[in-house]
Amino acid sequence: MPRSNTVTPPRFDDFEEGATTFTQTPSLFEGNTLAETILTSDIWGSIFTVALTLSIILIAGIIYSRMRIYQIRKAEKEYYMNQPPSLAARKTFGIQGSASTSGSVQEARWRSVIEHVSSENPNDWRQAILEADVMLDDAISSRGYTGDGLGEKMKQVHRSDINSIDDAWEAHKLRNRVAHEGSSYDLTQREAKRGINLYEKVFRELGYIGK
Repeated sequence: MPRSNTVTPPRFDDFEEGATTFTQTPSLFEGNTLAETILTSDIWGSIFTVALTLSIILIAGIIYSRMRIYQIRKAEKEYYMNQPPSLAARKTFGIQGSASTSGSVQEARWRSVIEHVSSENPNDWRQAILEADVMLDDAISSRGYTGDGLGEKMKQVHRSDINSIDDAWEAHKLRNRVAHEGSSYDLTQREAKRGINLYEKVFRELGYIGK
């Protein structure tokens, strides 16, 4: 018996059954219910509010701290500029009494240094270096540094505290050569003036003498 080539068309019921099956397929997003809840909740708004509040507080704290540091440094500078020279320094330079203003005393001491280094006498050049180093000791001590000698005090100083501390060290080393080697050290006036310029740079930064 010959095979029939007749194709049976699909029934409407078949389409309806397929549609029903598709609609019953589980949603791909049903497992993300918790994540969706978190994302749509108000927790992120609360976190943003707390973070913003903390940021404002921190910024205000930083601004206040910088203002206070500036005020403290300004007060320190004014305080140190008005400190009288030590008793040893007054005896060394023949200064009597405590003087009404330490600024004038320090300026007088500095003028003495300049006069000595400008002299034609080599012994005066040495004296200028020694006098300037005594002033440096007073200036460093007035900033609160203590120790057995100027060298020990300067070891405690950081460049962030005194930018010209390297200049202070170089000048102090020159003083040590002048003091320890005595007349055997051939100090030239040019070298002496250079040393005095180093001292001056430190003094002016510290406000120890006028600018």
